[in-house]
Amino acid sequence: MKLKIYHLFLLMLCVFTVISCKKDIGNYDYVAINELQEINGLPAEVAAVYGKAIKVVPEVKFTLDPNFDESKYTFEWTYIGPNGLGGQKLFTLAKTKNLDLVMQVIAGTYQAFYAITDKATGVKYSNKFTLKVVNEINEGWIMMNEANGKARVDMLSLNANNGFDLVIDLLATTGSALKLEGKPIMTYTYSTGLLIGPDAISYGLYFGTDQGTTKVDPNSFKWTKTMGLTYEMFGDVPQGFYADVIQQRSGNASYMIGKNNAYYYERTQNIYYSAPINYINAEQKAFDVAPFIAGNHTSSTGVTIFYDKTNRRFVRHSGTAATSTTLPDPTGTQKLFSFSTGMDLVYMRWVSFNGGEVFAVLKDPANGKRYLARFNPANNAQSYYAEITATDFTNAELYAISPEFGYIFYVVGSKLYQYDMVYKTTKLMVDFGSKKVSYLNFYEFKTTSKYKDGNKLMVGSYDATKSDGTEGSLNIYTVPSLNGELVLDKSYTGFGRIKSLTYRER
Repeated sequence: MKLKIYHLFLLMLCVFTVISCKKDIGNYDYVAINELQEINGLPAEVAAVYGKAIKVVPEVKFTLDPNFDESKYTFEWTYIGPNGLGGQKLFTLAKTKNLDLVMQVIAGTYQAFYAITDKATGVKYSNKFTLKVVNEINEGWIMMNEANGKARVDMLSLNANNGFDLVIDLLATTGSALKLEGKPIMTYTYSTGLLIGPDAISYGLYFGTDQGTTKVDPNSFKWTKTMGLTYEMFGDVPQGFYADVIQQRSGNASYMIGKNNAYYYERTQNIYYSAPINYINAEQKAFDVAPFIAGNHTSSTGVTIFYDKTNRRFVRHSGTAATSTTLPDPTGTQKLFSFSTGMDLVYMRWVSFNGGEVFAVLKDPANGKRYLARFNPANNAQSYYAEITATDFTNAELYAISPEFGYIFYVVGSKLYQYDMVYKTTKLMVDFGSKKVSYLNFYEFKTTSKYKDGNKLMVGSYDATKSDGTEGSLNIYTVPSLNGELVLDKSYTGFGRIKSLTYRER
């Protein structure tokens, strides 16, 4: 009986619902709203060049606004891009009807949107398109120069034809907020791994003067205060600190020298620049370190040589140690010199010559004579020690070691010499006449599988009669065997006086 009453109740409820709905028909007034009818002038793919102006002017038509009163709407241009942490987020480009700006989005292809909202109804219409940004300043030689007595960054930017276009004052050209102060010291690039701080940068492009060292965004060259090198350092940072040199060891590890101290960084194990590593545990003493780092940036052995200026000796840093150690001298006939040299270090570098060796130019403080010491940093094996008898070598200003042949190149004034340590002969390679040399180096590329010109001699010179920031030149030479003449591969001019140089790899 209860089941029948329940079914009867459901039947009456359905009838009531149908009648109620039927009575409600015709009670609403339908009003047409202002709808987006069409957009012209917005292509499916919008192409832009980083750092250059772009202008897109859409023609918008709405159904109830034939003359299109722009004041009745709001606008937004957005795109989906990387958030720097491995994910993505929506970024706003502009909130105007037309897209009219200097493109500051890094090179890439993005899904983008043009949205229009009717203020009266709140209805938002979104139109999808592809934003393709190319960067004409993407790869190439970045130079820390002196221009008109001040630090300036210029660049030889690789173009689509595999040539290089000159970019004067890279930071100003790209609209960077970084304003360099002081004298130019260094520039360096390497893959750092994701750094701490709010900038989410994983590739370090560093610029340094005697007023401080900082990195910038390696794609856009944007800069914020938190990109300063001191934000990568823990503990007490010396007043007025700047880096004399930064050098990659392997992977995301690196060394830095500044204010006579050496520091070590290893992102994978969360080791940051903190307490200086120029300290000998066995002696419970620190020492002043010379501004040279002799180590193989591609090696996984983790052995790097520094020079103790205080005690005039070579020291070693290994692995992830917090301190350094002294080097034991070889015994018997294997000893060519003492690692506690008692001399001043003039120049030092690790090169791939003879399987990988440290070349060190030493100065005897008693008589001013120069000596060349060579040894393997991994096993302390000494391979060479002799006085350098090269022409006018005591007046040398810049040095470079050929990684292929072991020749010592050096500069005196406007003259570039080559010294053969085996035959102890000197050869004048280039006389730049009225020009002076400001930079000398065999540049080491990080990605050697792609960039194979690491054995090229880079010589930066400048016209000493000019000082307008365009007097600088860069010559790139091939060094032949058998003390042959240098072969000029490429030459560039029109920038400042090169003090340091790095290559932005891709």
